[in-house]
Amino acid sequence: MSFVHGSVTRVYVNGFDLSAFLKNVSHSCEVGPHDSTTFSAMAKTYVPGLEDATLDAGGLFSGTAGATDAVMFAALRGRSPVTWSVLPQGDVDGVFGHGLLALQSSYEVATPADGLVEVTATAQSNVGLEQVQVLHPLTARVVTGTGIGRDSAVSTSTHAGGVGYLQVTTVSGVAPSLTARIQHSIDAVTWVDLITFAAVTSSNSAQRLVVAGTVNRHVRAQWTIAGTGPSFTFFAAFGRY
Repeated sequence: MSFVHGSVTRVYVNGFDLSAFLKNVSHSCEVGPHDSTTFSAMAKTYVPGLEDATLDAGGLFSGTAGATDAVMFAALRGRSPVTWSVLPQGDVDGVFGHGLLALQSSYEVATPADGLVEVTATAQSNVGLEQVQVLHPLTARVVTGTGIGRDSAVSTSTHAGGVGYLQVTTVSGVAPSLTARIQHSIDAVTWVDLITFAAVTSSNSAQRLVVAGTVNRHVRAQWTIAGTGPSFTFFAAFGRY
């Protein structure tokens, strides 16, 4: 049995790494039950309803670009769902975390006279809570490459599919371009593209893409980098439905 210390947690929001600013994050998921009890029943029965997920994050206020105030305030005022990647086990190749596409509903700044200024934010997911496996930890890459293949031992059924997450925090170079993909394979020998994210050319970009149909037993990340002196720091993950 292995336990995890909270200090290893990593949190990426819409292409920004907020891990160094946050002190706590909690996310929950529920499926609303609907009472289906009828006459003559000896006990109540239920059928599952819609999935719902919420996220609460709190940490320290920072007014610098790309820190808590700028990112969380923009998410609130933008009035559009933003992409969250929450990794309680740390950002390590092959471990599992969670993804959400969430509409931020609140942002609070608390300013005590005898302490640090803190922030809190609440967000409501439009896609429930999605479990994803890290296929490329947040790492700088300068050339085209492939990640480690991950074996799920089984294929996803024909009508299930999955979801891919991409968070790009830093981009540099002349005319840089990154095209990231999630690939799958039956035998870990022959690989085909499963998800192709839109090309990224600038910092602080996030994408969430859904794919339908069969997902083969093995999955991995693959990336193509172009430009003069390009560098991309990015994270990629995939989850099966």
